[in-house]
Amino acid sequence: MSTSSWQNLPTELHLAIIQLLPPKTIVALSTTSWASHSLCVPEIFADVNLSSARSLYSFVQHVPKHYGPYVKSLSVCTKQTRTTALSEFTCTDALVTTLESCTRLQSLSLSLAMSLSAEKAIPVFSNLINVHTLKISCWGREDEAPVSERLAVSLAASLPSLSHLTLSRITRSALHVDPCDVPYDVPIVMNDFNIPAHPILGSDLALPSLLRLPSLQTVEIRDTWLGCDTKIDLDGSSTPHPSLEKLVLTGSMYSSDAQREAQACTAWLRACGPSLGSFELGSSLTMPQEQTPLGTRATPRRTPLQLPRVSHVHINASRILADDLSSTLDVLSPCGVESISIAYEDGNTGAESAPEKSASEEEFARECALDDLQDWKMVIEPFLLNRSKAQWNALRCVSVSLAKDVQASWDL
Repeated sequence: MSTSSWQNLPTELHLAIIQLLPPKTIVALSTTSWASHSLCVPEIFADVNLSSARSLYSFVQHVPKHYGPYVKSLSVCTKQTRTTALSEFTCTDALVTTLESCTRLQSLSLSLAMSLSAEKAIPVFSNLINVHTLKISCWGREDEAPVSERLAVSLAASLPSLSHLTLSRITRSALHVDPCDVPYDVPIVMNDFNIPAHPILGSDLALPSLLRLPSLQTVEIRDTWLGCDTKIDLDGSSTPHPSLEKLVLTGSMYSSDAQREAQACTAWLRACGPSLGSFELGSSLTMPQEQTPLGTRATPRRTPLQLPRVSHVHINASRILADDLSSTLDVLSPCGVESISIAYEDGNTGAESAPEKSASEEEFARECALDDLQDWKMVIEPFLLNRSKAQWNALRCVSVSLAKDVQASWDL
């Protein structure tokens, strides 16, 4: 196409073509003329990825603030390089300055190498009225630079239109957890008492309080210790969430607390609203047991559970053993589950992001997957034969997919 032909096209076609171009091509096109520059700038800044604290600082220093409204998706990592020595408040100031100009922001992802100043960060979040997707993760080590649950919950609760929330490697707070009940290898935040009470949640900024946010539709909590949530208060202000459509609990890396974590995941499920479209698990579930008074014979009794209706259950086979499926299905039996899928990968990873393997590695992985498939079959097939038709009458499909050609499914 000649220059004259391009210039003769209507603006609507210019914009439609620009949206189909690769990012580098859009940047090159923006340098050809002032008219092209004006057309390309909104697309260039629609999706901004700042991969370090230095990148964040440079963005604040060199990008004009009037470009901020073009930003629809912003991803920020505050990791520091050897030449960068930014303090907590410097990173917070740079982030706040950036967010203040992004008045049309819709999606925000924060990978934090250090905490943020709650006093400065929370007010600007309340002005992000268009943000519907928020991701917060800890970039560094939890025991050195944790991201407090109180900060994460307060930031999420400050977004008036938030519908999709993902939290990864968030550290629990000593204000909400008895340190004596925490396993020795689980880090706890001790100095987050200065985070102010929230207008909606008050001073209860523990992770389960997220279920009280009326706009949330999807909650994903990944690689975060949940062992302290075995009893989630359902009374008073902590009424079950009415509109949550998807809950993802991957479990944590602290395997020493597996039993309590299984009970906690059950408590999270119980705290959801009456209907949950999708439930993804990286931890098994187990029935809670009533406490037996001292001096009486210990006879554990299962407490009847009031659970939401769950249409689809996905189980991450990388984290849940086949031997733990029975206890998980016992908990899910009153949920009216329609389909169950079991796979190695979860929603955080995909085949395109996996590193390439040699032929020998591929064959070894396939053999392991075949062995695992047999283990899952040995648990699933007896369950399907002996299941209660009254409790599992809605179940229509069970599928296992452990590799491209290592799969099994049962249509009921």
